[in-house]
Amino acid sequence: MRGLLLASPLKLIAALPVLPVALVMLHMPSARRMGASMLLWIAAFGLDHVALEQSIDAFAVRFEQGMRSLRWFDDGMATLRQHIAQGDRVVIVTAAPQWLAERLLVSFAGDLQVIGSDLRSAGGGWILQRHCRGGEKCLMLAEAGYGQAWRWAYSDSADDAPMLACAQEAFLVNASAKVQRRAAARGASRAVMVCWR
Repeated sequence: MRGLLLASPLKLIAALPVLPVALVMLHMPSARRMGASMLLWIAAFGLDHVALEQSIDAFAVRFEQGMRSLRWFDDGMATLRQHIAQGDRVVIVTAAPQWLAERLLVSFAGDLQVIGSDLRSAGGGWILQRHCRGGEKCLMLAEAGYGQAWRWAYSDSADDAPMLACAQEAFLVNASAKVQRRAAARGASRAVMVCWR
């Protein structure tokens, strides 16, 4: 999204007055989807489905080539590969748009399932129809046929406490003390802290 905004001076100008409000909304669970949708709509304004997919593909290529500041954690990828090698059913549940997550994980396509946020076109842009975050992750897992409890769950966010609380073994990844306290207060007190590099 940031790349789309920075690539267009007009979109960047449009985002500036919205940014303070959207950032506040992103920190409020009840308003998070709206805050993210506001920024997404501006960034993706004028893109049809094909253009949005091309943008996602371009982002994924830059990510894979190491041209983004983002990267997979080596320890996380090793853990993922270990679960796959053991024959575990692996589901990646992410707040990222499903199209993006599927594209970034295409090398694992036959070995795992992806559940992510749903986008829909609206007024010339794109918004989150359903934000796969917090308790919504549990609902979306259940709706996809994965039940309401699972063997393992990994997250780096206290927002995912409902998902962590439903796991037999829950792991908070690279969590600060503040995130650990929030997750525990929201029901994920059994989560084990792990540090991935």
